[in-house]
Amino acid sequence: MKKTAFIAPTYPVLSETFIQTEVDSIRECGHPVCVFAFELEETQSTFDYDVIKIGENFRLFALAQFKYKNLLTAAQFVRNQSSLPMRSLLVYGAKLATQLAEHNVEHVHAHFCQHTTAHAIVAAKLLGISCSFVAHGHDVYESPFDVGEKLAACDFAVAVCRDMLDDFKDMAGKNIKLLHCGVKTEQFTYTPKIPRPEISLVFLGRLVEQKGVQHLLEAMAPVAEKLNVFLDIVGTGDLEAELKQQVQRLGLSDRVRFCGAKPHDWVKKSLPNYDCLVAPFCMASTGNVDTGPLVLKEAMAVGTPVITTDIMGCKEIVTPETGFVVHEKDVTALRASIVQFSQLSFSQRVIMGRLAHERVQVNFNAQLQARKLSRWIENPV
Repeated sequence: MKKTAFIAPTYPVLSETFIQTEVDSIRECGHPVCVFAFELEETQSTFDYDVIKIGENFRLFALAQFKYKNLLTAAQFVRNQSSLPMRSLLVYGAKLATQLAEHNVEHVHAHFCQHTTAHAIVAAKLLGISCSFVAHGHDVYESPFDVGEKLAACDFAVAVCRDMLDDFKDMAGKNIKLLHCGVKTEQFTYTPKIPRPEISLVFLGRLVEQKGVQHLLEAMAPVAEKLNVFLDIVGTGDLEAELKQQVQRLGLSDRVRFCGAKPHDWVKKSLPNYDCLVAPFCMASTGNVDTGPLVLKEAMAVGTPVITTDIMGCKEIVTPETGFVVHEKDVTALRASIVQFSQLSFSQRVIMGRLAHERVQVNFNAQLQARKLSRWIENPV
């Protein structure tokens, strides 16, 4: 099977576990793999594959192996890029190409449709090998860099939700695939809930505008005491101080707890302790938006129902049997969903959690998703 190189801006990144999950899953499909990144993070983790910094230990003599027609094809793609410096793109693309050749890479798969994909395409064109990329959200809707040109130049592109798929097809009628980010379901154990008098909610994510925590607090304020609802906010971010002030202003200090950032292992162990994950994602003023958040799938995988909004891939993940989906930024609808969930019987909430677990097992299993990607890598048409 083709040796596949994954290209990432930085590796590994705690908030981008979907990349490592995909690398591991493709490797389990039988592909030799390696990862190239512009920046390498210090980590205690060890990997069973090579992780290489792009441009490091570059060997100038390796440039001689590029065929003239490949140079022309790569140069044409570079000329079509308006968002990146052409000289830098060509130089670093050439450096990456020589590194890929040294590791006998046969297919290049980039994450994020920005400079990583641009350099991956240049390198693949220089080597005459196949190339693909997967987009995630901000790289398409907040800071798009020549997306149409990248779609036209790659062998196939992966959209992580149907709305993105439709947008890509409008830009280029080429080989566009739909593939939701998968979860290593074997690492998330279904855990039945324990009945208790209070309703325990959790938000998990960065404290930034598009996560919608400000709307959740507004929704909770009038009903939290009456329903005996408590909320843990797990994460940090630019809005943390502002959100803490909002909690005080709304009189929620005894109902809302800020828990800070937690490692991924905490997520697996602690999500079952909550009755429901609330993820009120919305479109930020900058255009940034979540397209298929893993946290929804991870919560569902352990049997925790979800309340979320109808933006992008969220509405494809959560169904009426597994949680509630409301319109983004609609505080009244969000409050109504919290009330409705709180008024469910314990057995109804248990059934909802079990169905959520089963939905992830069937539809968002990382290994099943990787088999699809593996087929496309082997035959990118």
